[in-house]
Amino acid sequence: MLITFRSDVAGDVLMMAEQARTVLQAAGREYETVPEMGVFTVAQLEEAIRHLEQAINADPDSAPDHQFDDKDREEEDDEVAVHPISENVSLRRRAYPLLDMMRQAKAAGKEVVWEKGSAW
Repeated sequence: MLITFRSDVAGDVLMMAEQARTVLQAAGREYETVPEMGVFTVAQLEEAIRHLEQAINADPDSAPDHQFDDKDREEEDDEVAVHPISENVSLRRRAYPLLDMMRQAKAAGKEVVWEKGSAW
């Protein structure tokens, strides 16, 4: 299932439900499944941003020092090329579009909402 995050300050952010749940949990929302609709109010954004940043900093795969590890391994072993679809996506990469939206929304005093379903 597709999850669409929206705010009046940025373009939509789309994620599959499983990845959205991971990012929402990192932002402090403990869901077993992603609700059909949800909101980060302006008052909740600061705490959600803080939680998400802490989770990114605690994730060893998201460390800035490791951002090119996959590429370095590919260059070391040219015989076994990893298909891009098989590469690990760190929490930093996965959460960045939503985190950026949250920061913009907080600065503008706008909320961030999400809903299940397509953006079209």
